[in-house]
Order: sequence, then C-alpha cells, then structure tokens
Amino acid sequence: MPNPTIRDVAQRAGVGIGTVSRVLNNSPLVNANTRQRVLEAIAELGFRPNSLARQLPRKQRIHNIGVVTQPFFSYRSFAERLRGVQSGLNESQHEYELVLYSVSSIPHYHERLAYIAQTGSVEALVIIDLELSDEQKAMLNRAKIPFAGINHLQNQDWPCIGSSNVYGARVATQHLVELGHRDIAYIGDDFFDPFGFLTSQERYQGYCEVLDENGIAINKNYFAVGQHDYEIARRLCRDILSQPAPPTAIFAMSDIQALGCISACREMGFRVPEDISVIGYDDLEMSYHTELTTVRQHLELSGRITIDYVVQLLKGGTEPPTLLPLPEVITRRTTDEPRRMTVNAASRN
Repeated sequence: MPNPTIRDVAQRAGVGIGTVSRVLNNSPLVNANTRQRVLEAIAELGFRPNSLARQLPRKQRIHNIGVVTQPFFSYRSFAERLRGVQSGLNESQHEYELVLYSVSSIPHYHERLAYIAQTGSVEALVIIDLELSDEQKAMLNRAKIPFAGINHLQNQDWPCIGSSNVYGARVATQHLVELGHRDIAYIGDDFFDPFGFLTSQERYQGYCEVLDENGIAINKNYFAVGQHDYEIARRLCRDILSQPAPPTAIFAMSDIQALGCISACREMGFRVPEDISVIGYDDLEMSYHTELTTVRQHLELSGRITIDYVVQLLKGGTEPPTLLPLPEVITRRTTDEPRRMTVNAASRN
C-alpha cells in the first residue's frame, strides 16, 4: 500500500488540505473538534508528514528537534538552558532546526506530546523540567522519537541531565554556616505549582538539612516564599528585615531573587555583606557583573550536554549522556563573616 498523503488525511477527516496543513503546523486557527478529527485521521492512516518537503531547495537534510517547556521565560535559568541547546545545535556538523513548544497546563502538556507523537513533527525531543509518565514514554517510543530531559529529576528510567536542587542548596547553606552565620533566612518560590515544579521545596529541604546537621534551629520567621519575581523577593526580604532580630544571612533560591534581597537590604540601611550576607542560585551572567555570591548549576552546559546526547541518538549512538558537574559555590562579594550590625533604625521604617 502506498504511503498516505496529506490529501488522504484531508479526505478521511472531511476537511481541506489547508486545514490539515494548519494542524500539522499547530496553528491556533483550527478549532478543537476539527483538530481532533485530523489527528485521528493521521493516526488511523499512519501518516508521517514530510517536513522536509517545504525545504526542497536545500540539498542537506533538515532535522527538527523539539523542546517542550513550561511558560517560564521570565526565569533566566530556562533561558540559559535554551541558550545551551541552541548553541549546541549551531555547533553541530549537521543542520538542525529547533521547534519550541510551550505548555500552559498538565493536560496541555499531554496534548502536546500526543500531537508530537501522532504527527511526527519532530525527530527528537528535549523536555525541560517536566516529568514523563509511563504512558507518555511508551507513546514517544512507539513513535520512534528519541527524548531526553533537562531537569533535576533523580533516579529516573529515562535520560535526565541536571543537578540536584537539594545538593545545591546544601552547599549554599553550608557556605554561610562555615562563615559563622546561624541566623539564616530562606527566600524562594511558592511551594505549590500546577506543574509539580519542586525546585523551591527541594532547595528549602537542603537548607533545612544543613541547619539541622549543625544544631541550628529552623526559625519560621526567617522563611518567606512568593511568586518568582524581583520585586516580590524585595518585599519579602523587607518583611524579614523589619523584625526585631533580623537574620545575618539570606539564602535566596535564585539570583534574581537574591538581587531583590540586596536591594531591600540597602533600602533599609543594611550593608551587604558587612551587616547581612546574601547568596543566590544559578550563576547567571548578571551575578558576575553584580559580584553576587551564588551557586553555579551549569545551566548552559546542561543544554549543550542534552542536545549533544539527542543528536547522537539520531545518529544511532547508544552511549549514555555526559554527567553534569555538581553544583558549586562561586564566592564573590556579597557574603562574609557575620559582624556587629550598624543599622540606622530610622531607615528601617
């Protein structure tokens, strides 16, 4: 039997060829019922869209590699991972194109994966900070689409390139403890997340473990979480610093939040690091320019390692991905030994 064509799909679904094309290109102009009929026709006929047909003038084959991620482009860490993926693609010896899929909810995530598996719209898939169920893994395997994750998932039965949030938080907190701090605050993201995004909880866990191991009581007044945002972190920090006995150090779960904390400290008359030490997490480029002490989790490198692994899979490779280095503290100028505070009380109002 000859391979089914886009015309066959259109006929089976009872739509025009243009509608099938819009579904294949994930156009928002197709309503949900029509999209479902087209996808069912594709699945029934076993149609594999030839994405290369649009690129016939080129002599070299084009590989489409998809990236599925949450809509967290305001998170600099996501952008750094994507930059690593793109850099790796640009440096590859073959020609590749990156297709980005942003998902807005867990049902939308499953729908995206089903669409990718049914249409064969990409030849490989990179999944950033999202879990895969057994059903989803089986679906991608049946479609013969290689996949890998960039995330902090541990002990997975699918390749995930990333570092442990708990370990990274431990080295951050241990750095402050070794400097002599015992009054250490934690500022991070809300623990509840519709995607099951556990970064803030895991980093808080590492923070608590180190305090407990060093005989330091966990002070609920030194804990604050909120939306991932510079201004929100600044306000949370102001609340903590307004207490009669403010902390001498702050561990912020990201660099952008750490910079918000530093702004709050200075607004209220606290010197950094003379009065309060602040450590962030990520080691973004802005951390270097602001001389922020932080935890390097090798974000761009994780993207490079992942895309290199996926490309090798496409070429028939079977070697496991390279291990990412462990998170490490990068000491700059925002942490130091605790000293006696010299704060103008009036400036804290």
